[in-house]
This record gives sequence, structure tokens and C-alpha cells, in this order.
Amino acid sequence: MAFSELLISIGADPSTPGSISEHLGLNKNLAWKLTKIIGAEDPAAALEQMPGPPGIRILLKGIDKTKAEPPLVQTARDAISDYERLIRVHTGDRATLDMMGSNLATKGRQTRDEQHRKLLYQGSSYVWGAQARTLLKIGMMVPSQRDGCVDLANVNSFIDFRRIRPDVSWIMSRRASNSDDNHTGKAYSHEALDRAYALKNDLAPLMPEFCSDPVPDLRRVEDRDAVSYELTEGPAGNTGALTCTAGTVHRELPMYSSAENRWGTHTARCEVPSELMIVDMLFHRELTFAMDPIVELYSDVAGMTSTHVRTKLHLSEQLMDLGVSRTPPPTPQYTRYRAMMEWLMDRMGHKYEDFRAFRIKIAYPAFPTALEIKHPLPSREDD
Repeated sequence: MAFSELLISIGADPSTPGSISEHLGLNKNLAWKLTKIIGAEDPAAALEQMPGPPGIRILLKGIDKTKAEPPLVQTARDAISDYERLIRVHTGDRATLDMMGSNLATKGRQTRDEQHRKLLYQGSSYVWGAQARTLLKIGMMVPSQRDGCVDLANVNSFIDFRRIRPDVSWIMSRRASNSDDNHTGKAYSHEALDRAYALKNDLAPLMPEFCSDPVPDLRRVEDRDAVSYELTEGPAGNTGALTCTAGTVHRELPMYSSAENRWGTHTARCEVPSELMIVDMLFHRELTFAMDPIVELYSDVAGMTSTHVRTKLHLSEQLMDLGVSRTPPPTPQYTRYRAMMEWLMDRMGHKYEDFRAFRIKIAYPAFPTALEIKHPLPSREDD
């Protein structure tokens, strides 16, 4: 408001960079920033356009040379002083102020989130020594043969995974079960979707048809709460790039709510710095209680997710309801997606049109985090 009134008083158009440049003697880039600041409805967007210290000094000189009324000049100078004081008192530097401002933004939040996550992706890739082009997660819930239970199939694919350093190993698949209070353990048995391959090789539950050739070399690691399959060390860069896809199915999971478990929660972890994560969740149409799911994002820095409010993170991306369809959605990020879905349907004994599908896509997902798609469980009394 202070800049706008001053510019109007000297005959400049606050919405036109050329007019501002002419009246204040500013270069086009600085004049353009000033129009964005004046026109911004969102304070966070205005903060993004504020020039650095050299630009502010040039702007102050331009203001001092105008023939505007002294009170208007002083108001503009006071506005700049308040901005500099804000940095000095509350953040100490401009970059931190921008991050704090982004958290208060009402518009453009998703774009700003993605920009910061891209920086995190680049840094994490270097520090951890690995990255993937795409993480693809597919969950499928169907009625079980046992009354009151469901079966849950999971596919986890690291597409174009590559090491930055050759000494890096990586967990490619981990399976555990937990209740609402995050009590974790191997409470329910699971089996490989490709049982013939898993039994023959006595190894990870890989889906070799959807892995790179040769099939990635994994080692099995067991601890108290879960079983993990680690990619062994190997060549770095594109020459060692690979795709690793694993699939399991949990049988006869309780469908009804209990005192300890009122939510059905499907977790998709960002397990490696990635350019993109795609999470698809398919609910069989008979499971009507699951048709209005919610999605939440949590920090996974401790290795296993805690859904306490203090670990919940902001999520700008929305869960898309893909509805019921005869064919899977286009997924250009993985050209074999349709073939994979047909394979999965054949293994589970269903058709794609038997399901209602939901999808969320996150560019440069924060690592490590856990995305949860959840729905309330029905009670037996509701039947």
C-alpha cells in the first residue's frame, strides 16, 4: 500500500514495470518485482519478490529522487525498515523468512512446497548416496474367504533406482503390521504375490517380470518386528541403474473395528530420495466402508511412523478419486503400469472394474516420510 500510494502520487502506474522503471530509475527486473509486491494478495507471495539488500538500496535511492510528498516517502522507507527488522528479529536471514512465510501462505503453497522438496531431494541424494526416478506404490484390498476379514495386496516398485556411491545398500522391501497405537509386529502372515519365484529362490517376494534384467540381488534381514530385503552394493550411476519391484499379500486381516483398532490404515513410505511418488489404493466395491478415505503425511525420521500430531506434516497434494473404470488410468511415468495391473488382477482373481481406485502423486516427496491413506473400520453391529 505504501509503494502504491507513492507511485500514484508521482504519476506512475503501479501495475506497469515500464512506468515504475521510468519514474524511479530502476532496472526492469527490480521494477517487475515491485509490481508483484504491490499486486500480491498473499503476504507470502509478496515476501518472495522482495529484493535483496543491493536491490533495496537502489530502490531507496529511487524513492529519494522522486518529487513525492515527504510523508509518502517516509512511509515507504518505514515499510522497508519494518521488513528489515522482521528479518533481524525473527529469522536472521532472508531464506528462513521465505520458508516461514510459505507456511502461512494461502495461495501457491503447493508450488513453493515442491521447490523446497526438490532441494531436499538433491541434498538427500548426495548424503544418502541413492535416488530413484519414480516410486510406485499399489495397494489392493479385497474381501477374504474368511468371514469378517480382508486380504491386502501391496506392490512396491523402485523405478530407475541408482546409487550415487558404489558402497550403498538399500532396503527395497519391508513388511510389518501395526494397530492404531503403532504397536508393530509380525501379527499376520504374508506371502509373495509371485509365490513360484519366491519359493524357488527362497529370497525376496520379487515380481521379476517387472524388475530390470538381471533381477536385482537382494539379501533378507530379519529383526524383531519385520522382515527387510536389502539391495546389495553395486555400480554407481546409470550403468548400475535398476528397477526393483516386490509384491506381497496379507491374508485374513480383521475387517471390523476393535478397542485397539478403529482405522484401516494403508502406509506408503518414501524410502529413497525420488523425483516422483505415485500411490494408488484400490478398494473392492463390496467394501463400502472404505470409499471415503482420507490422506495424511507423517515424518518417518525415526524409522517407523508415529501418527502423533507432532509428526504430522503439511500435504498440499490431494487424493484423487479415480472412480470405477474398466481400464487403469494413464501412467506415462511407468509404461508397464497397465501390464502390472493386469498381472496383479490375475494373481488376486479379480477384474479392475471390481474396484474403486484412488491416487495421489507427489513430486519430489520428502524423504523419509510416510503417506497414510486411512478409513474407519465398520463395527459388527453395523452389519
